[in-house]
Amino acid sequence: MAQLIVLDACVLIAFADKANRFHDDAFKILSTSDSLLVSALTAAEVMVYPLPAASGDWGDLFRDLGVAIAPIEEEDVASIAETRRNSGLKMPDVLVLWLAQSRGAGIATFDEQLMAKAQQYGVPTV
Repeated sequence: MAQLIVLDACVLIAFADKANRFHDDAFKILSTSDSLLVSALTAAEVMVYPLPAASGDWGDLFRDLGVAIAPIEEEDVASIAETRRNSGLKMPDVLVLWLAQSRGAGIATFDEQLMAKAQQYGVPTV
């Protein structure tokens, strides 16, 4: 079974922007991973960035890539807050870390601070 990968916004943004220095890396991650997930906040965060006209919209891109969007439920709030308090990360990165921990998943990111914190928490990164 393929490992579930939680995507940081920077991976999706790099994938959508061919001029981004991480575009090729993002393409490789998204094209070789079978099980991809983003938090609802991450999805909203990337939807701020425009896509090239030929790409459709972000909803189409999520579907085409097989990226599932995980909701944030009421029962998740306390553990998210605890992750925020203990990690010192900003909320978008907290949600990536929390979602990966809660699902036993790895994280795909180009953010060195998030990578380092994931390693401290024992969460694999790609």
